[in-house]
Amino acid sequence: MLVKGIKLIRRSFYGPVFLEISYQQGSGKFSVTEAGNFSIWHKAPLMRRVPIDKYKPQIFNELTKEEVRLSYSFTGMHANGFNEGRMELFTFYAQPGNYTLQITEGSSLSGMQSVVAKIIPSSNNWDLSRHFIQVRKTQPQIFVFLAIPIIILGAGGIIGGFVLGLVADQVFK
Repeated sequence: MLVKGIKLIRRSFYGPVFLEISYQQGSGKFSVTEAGNFSIWHKAPLMRRVPIDKYKPQIFNELTKEEVRLSYSFTGMHANGFNEGRMELFTFYAQPGNYTLQITEGSSLSGMQSVVAKIIPSSNNWDLSRHFIQVRKTQPQIFVFLAIPIIILGAGGIIGGFVLGLVADQVFK
């Protein structure tokens, strides 16, 4: 169970990347071969103010020209390396087809994040070549919430089995 729970969480963070563009590029195209859940991540250097309150992504189906509805991420997952970090901004569901992602003026922040962003001073001197938007394959966010009790039960089973093995002679006399 422990391994299954860890795999569920890893799939949420490390799905395959379909598109990665810098904010300077402004737009990019990607193709979806099978319907599924996808997420939009912001990738940037750590310990720096990021421009997610100035720009927002929009995705359009190239065939129908319709905008894909983006939902704010409930989990707000983060994945950090040594000098770069990623933050999940949005999730969406897409059918097979070709899509265009455009970075436009606007905010990618939800309610409370917007309030905090207004308090923290910002400058417009960002190096937009070091800030990226990624589109990744993901799984429904409910699986992240289900993975946590699975991990706890798996770890409890391992610890319980170890303790039972140590005290088995005294219990089963």
